[in-house]
Amino acid sequence: MLSVVLQGMLVGIALAAPIGPINIEIIWRGLIGGFRYGWLVGLGALTADTIYCGLVVTGAAPFVAKPQFQIPLFFLGAAVLLYLGTMGMRAVFDETPEMVSTSGGGRSYATGLIMAISNPLGIIYWLSIGAALIADAINRSGPAAGPSVVFGVFFGIFCWVTLLSGLTQFGRRWVTPKVLRVISAIGAVMLLGFGAFFVVQGVRSLMAYTSAG
Repeated sequence: MLSVVLQGMLVGIALAAPIGPINIEIIWRGLIGGFRYGWLVGLGALTADTIYCGLVVTGAAPFVAKPQFQIPLFFLGAAVLLYLGTMGMRAVFDETPEMVSTSGGGRSYATGLIMAISNPLGIIYWLSIGAALIADAINRSGPAAGPSVVFGVFFGIFCWVTLLSGLTQFGRRWVTPKVLRVISAIGAVMLLGFGAFFVVQGVRSLMAYTSAG
């Protein structure tokens, strides 16, 4: 089962490592509030990804793949990202780092959870690459390999968010307030860009679904 766990870890890291909204939020909150705040964002995202992984393993993927499920997620994900991007831009001009750092760890965890569970790109990953890799592991090792795959995915993402949060904490010593504002502005613009992309994809999916119906 060790090979199955390792394969699950690769699936988790492949999902978590690319630069996207979650990693941007981890870095931003980590630079402002420290390791704990970025790490909790990652743990929230980890919870959502573990849920989706479990759905794929238990055979619920056909339901998740339905347009009736995915289209609302495009707009929900867009709303979340546009909100966070807007708040990030406000922080650049109006708020002080201390105001953000004292917002509470619970909010950081909830932010990561909502961002990941409403991210249609993450769902598409699980329905394509993730589902294929999990199916391969189960076919080679039997149905009992399912829990091992889920654990591997969980542990892989956990290692990644811990590493990224640790690197962010280490880099805080060289980040001046001016540099922090620049980084915050870049992160906010990227979140707004992802949000706009989700709006476009949601509209396209809705139009295609309406035409097909």
